[in-house]
Amino acid sequence: MPAPDADRSLPYSVNPMKKLLLCAALLAAPLAHADASHIPYAYTGTAATPAQPREAEIAALFDRWNATLATGDADRMTALYAPDAVLEPTLSNQIRATPADIRSYFVMFLQGKPQAVINYRQIRFLDDGAAVDMGVYTFTLSKNGKAQKVQARYTYVYKKIDGEWKIINHHSSLMPERAS
Repeated sequence: MPAPDADRSLPYSVNPMKKLLLCAALLAAPLAHADASHIPYAYTGTAATPAQPREAEIAALFDRWNATLATGDADRMTALYAPDAVLEPTLSNQIRATPADIRSYFVMFLQGKPQAVINYRQIRFLDDGAAVDMGVYTFTLSKNGKAQKVQARYTYVYKKIDGEWKIINHHSSLMPERAS
């Protein structure tokens, strides 16, 4: 006759204390694994200028954008975008889909005196007149007189309009995991 505490569904007896320890170990294992092995990736350094001339031309469009930030002029920033451009900004929940909306974002954003560095970049060509620059950048912003670093993923979609590259879509989102 089996012991009174034996599990009748198993062909052998399992001590209740062993069951409890096994359950505790199984429940704790994912937590221990997550804490020990998941460290958010941090992008550091500056991305190299592309060697290929077409890619370098697209990379220079970000340099132009960043230099325009330094002017503090929201109208000049807005002029870099096509009339039908969409801006999904880093520091606002509101998607901007008109020149007036894009300008209003830059009026606010430029108050922080932002400057950015590309940490990681990939450039793709959709055709001769359209390209995508995507990657990670880090902004240095001034908040209450103190420098603050903000890292975000970005995507710029450029289109050549009347011979000039314009931004038709700009998406920027804060990194979802904070690196320590």
